[in-house]
Amino acid sequence: MSNISGGTQRPRRSQQTRLTEKLAPETKPRQPAMRQPKGRSQRLIEEEARRSAPPKTRGTPTGKRPSAPRRKTTRKPRKGRKKRSSTFLWLLVMLISLTCTAGLLLLAAPQMLGMELTGLPTLAFVNGSIIRYDAERIANFNEAVALVNTDRIFPGVTIDGINVGGMTRADAESALGQGGVDNSSVNLHVVADAYTYDITGYDVPLYRNVSEMAAVAYAAGRGNTTALRGSGRTPLSERVATIRAMQQSPVTLQTQITYDRDAVRKIAENIAADVTCTPVNATVESFDPATKQFTFNSDISGAYLDANSVYQTLTGVLDMGNYTASLRLQSDTVLADVTKSQIVGKFGRISTYTTKTTSNSNRNTNIDLSCQAINGYKVAPGDTFSFNQATGQRTAAKGYKEATAISGGQSVPEVGGGVCQTSSTLFNAVARANLEIVYRSPHAWPSSYVQKGMDATVNWPNLDFKFKNDTEWPIYIVANYSKQKCTVEIYGMLLPDGVSIDLESTVTRTIDPPSDTKYVQNTKLAAGTQETTIKKRTGYVVETYQIWYQNGKEVDRKLLCTSTYKAYQETVEYN
Repeated sequence: MSNISGGTQRPRRSQQTRLTEKLAPETKPRQPAMRQPKGRSQRLIEEEARRSAPPKTRGTPTGKRPSAPRRKTTRKPRKGRKKRSSTFLWLLVMLISLTCTAGLLLLAAPQMLGMELTGLPTLAFVNGSIIRYDAERIANFNEAVALVNTDRIFPGVTIDGINVGGMTRADAESALGQGGVDNSSVNLHVVADAYTYDITGYDVPLYRNVSEMAAVAYAAGRGNTTALRGSGRTPLSERVATIRAMQQSPVTLQTQITYDRDAVRKIAENIAADVTCTPVNATVESFDPATKQFTFNSDISGAYLDANSVYQTLTGVLDMGNYTASLRLQSDTVLADVTKSQIVGKFGRISTYTTKTTSNSNRNTNIDLSCQAINGYKVAPGDTFSFNQATGQRTAAKGYKEATAISGGQSVPEVGGGVCQTSSTLFNAVARANLEIVYRSPHAWPSSYVQKGMDATVNWPNLDFKFKNDTEWPIYIVANYSKQKCTVEIYGMLLPDGVSIDLESTVTRTIDPPSDTKYVQNTKLAAGTQETTIKKRTGYVVETYQIWYQNGKEVDRKLLCTSTYKAYQETVEYN
């Protein structure tokens, strides 16, 4: 490059060039520097400099010295010098590490080998660290730990003037005695309603709370003072200071006369149980079917005495030291839910039903006997009445006569025939009293004394009529036969005012019998004779409803039962 200011240009020589110049026997004289003419362009200056430079050669001819190459502008790194510096630093670090290790070993070796160097502190390794071992501080610490962790009462504690410091709890209790006191002074007189109680020291023995005070003495000095933050523990130094301060300011405790509170609570519970009684509701005592009158048991009020209230009263006087108090306890009256005055006017006849009988004396006798069997019958709440069970088997020994009854689709004579009219009359009365019908069957064909769907046939022992008393009060049956009339009444708790129940039946289907006659040979008949054994009868399907009335107006209608009467083909026996 040329010097624009007009100075000479000296190309910089590299180290290799300088070395070549020293070794060469002959050197070529340097070219004089060219001055830059004024007013010449930079391009011309660079061209002249290029031409004046010595030619570049790739090799040197034999016997001639190579010309000096142009120096490069960059220098190569001095690798040898840097390597020597790194080695020196590494050696220095190693020397320092060895010196420190030797010093530590010199200090720790006596402790590790069980030796002690005069004039040097005792050291110890703890969790990888070296700490100084202070025997005096450790001895003080162990002494403090032993003081705090003792199982004895700390010095400076007295109970009833007896110094119990240094004693165990058991020793302190022995020093204070058994804690017994004179129990003959206890005589509480308690009156609760009609009950009287005398509570003596035998029931509630007195004693001094020696064991409790020994526990309090043992706890003195062991409670928390300033707790460590977040730990809930008291620093050891504060605990030691508290214990030592007790010797300067002693803790003085006094026993007290107390009693067994569990025994008092049991007495209170017994008194409350004796006095407390459940009220008794008024009930129906009896019913006279002849006079149709009820008699009632009067209601009885109950009483309630709170056991906790009794306990508080007893402990209140005992805590004050009043062992001869006279106490009167009053229970609370508990009225019965149902009083006699509430029910006297609510019992009477719930329903009644009457059917007309025939002039057949035997049949009427059977109806009369069955009415007598169920008259005055009591059905308790939840019980189920059975007609067969109430009358028993209808036998001649009981006075029952032979009368017409239905069997196998035929009218046949049978002992007790006709009692189905009593059971059917009972069914109508029960349904109108709104009692639950449990079991009921219709006859083979409709009866003449009740409407279709309102009969209830019976036959010993399986075919029965049953109903259940699903009320909360007893039900009584009044049944009688008089002047060809069978009447059944139901007595008990009346239906609500203005409410009455009636029955209504509807034929929903008619079943026509076969039009031809069925002939059956019977060799028992006289030759050439015949007899109609089964009459031609039309069948029916009937629905029976309970109709509810309020002051004579229908308010509800419920399906009670469905009855099916078979159709019968006329049957004639001949011989």
